[in-house]
Amino acid sequence: MAMVPVNHVPNPPPGVDFDAEAEDRDEFHINKLATDFTEAEESIRHNVYPESDDEDEERVRSGGASRGTPIVRGDGSMYKAQSFYNGIAFKECVLDYALVSGCNLKQYRYDRDRIGFKCVGAKGKCMWKVYAACLHNESMWRITLYTNKHICVPNGECEMFKVPVIARLFLDKIREEPEYYMPLKMEQTIMEKWKISVTRGQCQAARRKALAWIELEYDTQFERLRDYGAEILEANKGSVVEVETVKNEAGQDVFKRFYVCFDALRRTWKQSCRPLIGVDGCFLKEKIKGQLLVALGRDADNAIYPMAWCVVQVENTDNWSWFVNRLKIDLELGDGDGYIMVSDRQKDLIKAVELELPKIEHRKCVRHIYGNLKKRHPDKKRLKKLLWDLAWCYNSKDYEEALERIHAYDSKVFDDVMKTKPKTWCRAFHKLGSYCEDMENNSLESFNSTINKAREKPFVAMLEAVRRLAMVRIAKRSALSHSHEGICTPYVKRFLADEHKAASLCFVHPSTNGAYEVYLGYDKHRVNLNERTCTCMKFQICGIFSRLSYSR
Repeated sequence: MAMVPVNHVPNPPPGVDFDAEAEDRDEFHINKLATDFTEAEESIRHNVYPESDDEDEERVRSGGASRGTPIVRGDGSMYKAQSFYNGIAFKECVLDYALVSGCNLKQYRYDRDRIGFKCVGAKGKCMWKVYAACLHNESMWRITLYTNKHICVPNGECEMFKVPVIARLFLDKIREEPEYYMPLKMEQTIMEKWKISVTRGQCQAARRKALAWIELEYDTQFERLRDYGAEILEANKGSVVEVETVKNEAGQDVFKRFYVCFDALRRTWKQSCRPLIGVDGCFLKEKIKGQLLVALGRDADNAIYPMAWCVVQVENTDNWSWFVNRLKIDLELGDGDGYIMVSDRQKDLIKAVELELPKIEHRKCVRHIYGNLKKRHPDKKRLKKLLWDLAWCYNSKDYEEALERIHAYDSKVFDDVMKTKPKTWCRAFHKLGSYCEDMENNSLESFNSTINKAREKPFVAMLEAVRRLAMVRIAKRSALSHSHEGICTPYVKRFLADEHKAASLCFVHPSTNGAYEVYLGYDKHRVNLNERTCTCMKFQICGIFSRLSYSR
């Protein structure tokens, strides 16, 4: 994390109004992220083998992923009396026109309150001209002269394509992929996309200018951080925001960590969500080097529910303890008894949880366990299936049989599996009563993947992207819940439909007092409908029981 003084307010560079443009520049990206996040759901019965990291990488290599976000521009439409918030917005509109038309435009008026452009095609004889001014009796800029008539033919030249214009055009792309958008790529993109010719030197200077703007933009974000926190508290009564700073060598306050938990999120989680908390951290990108720590839950329909997030400089015991302590206080977790935490069991996180929540059930993420084992045994093709079959066991008998299959497959793999203490991540040994089957941080992985581009944004813009993701998702889930009719949630309904299909293969022999003997192949289990129990332990663990399952 760059140690930027919190009270440092640098001046913006000429031609770039960060306050006026930042929200418009991020609007497309945030809305796209929100749509992706609300559509990300998981399998119903938790019995689908997840894709590995190797498979994800192969999909990217084969062209399954697009490169970055598109350069989004306007259609360049202009008309007399058209109004703009400022002169920069007017310039951007003229730039859009030049990109669409390909005409050779040039700025000829540079006054503080008056800007004019003309077309210099046809050896300067072209009649096209546009002029805008900030009138004294108005706060808006307005087009007062517009002659929309060309006698020239576009030839790939455009004099308004100076270094600052090229820099503004590629600002977001350079922020997203600075190693990819080098001068040659910028030159090629301008020619291929807009048929306009620029020099390599112009692109080099534009890239340097864009990088300087990005660095300055990141610096200004820290100054805005306290205002951002105050705005959250003003608009969301009862929420918690913490901005911590430390003194640098010059005695200035510099950023240390930031935390936010919205009151509506924590109240709803306490009232209607499952007692499960998934926590994970992901790296921030570009100049802001640090970690975004996130806590997610599961709503009543078993879908992702964001609760709280924070930004710290590094993942260590102190920062994890601070984050877990904040969750403990804000979510009223007490000593953790009756709650579940799922994580990749990072050492510093383990220490923090043991200190702050000594009685919480802390489950290991099976995906991380598989990833570590895969590194040691890259050639073992059946490792994934065997490991997940072990994790999905509902009782000790199935657990022992799954271990025997791993041992028969490879004794070295078996030894490494036992070193991970499988009883800490197998369903058969979960505490009863929570009715949460999760053994992996899929929700966190989905969330981190969704905000991948947001993590490259300026500090406040990134936090706003996360906030809006949570807001849009919960609004959508709320609408679904209020429109749903039935005695159980859609998740439970689909779960029971799948279970009923599986139960049709069973043979049932009734006894007294609601008891039954159920045979499935060579397996036999005792079911009690009155007590809602089965010796397979699945009903006690998942908490979903249906008389339909044994109606045959």
